Amino acid sequence: MKANILGVAYDVLLDVDEKDDTKLKRADGYMDHTTKKIVVAKMEQDDDSLGDLNVYAKKVLRHEIIHAFLAESGLRENSGSVKSWAQNEEIVDWIAIQAPKLLKVFQECNCI
Repeated sequence: MKANILGVAYDVLLDVDEKDDTKLKRADGYMDHTTKKIVVAKMEQDDDSLGDLNVYAKKVLRHEIIHAFLAESGLRENSGSVKSWAQNEEIVDWIAIQAPKLLKVFQECNCI
């Protein structure tokens, strides 16, 4: 599938096996701003996994989309090092987790 990130087309690849993409051995998803690609790993249930992997995969996808928005808006490079806010995993996670709730409130208040 394709995602329009601030006017830039990103390829979005879901359910990718880590055998086919070695970057997924270290993470459940990633965004590459140089190739305009968002990749989310194939989630497989096991004894240590979360109960609803579909919910988790959607959260990972939202997380990587946020990274793409920050990159395409210029904030990735302009925020300095990886410790800066625009590359900080905590703020990206916060936005990704809160986005559905924010959207719901925006829609309820008719401000979107």
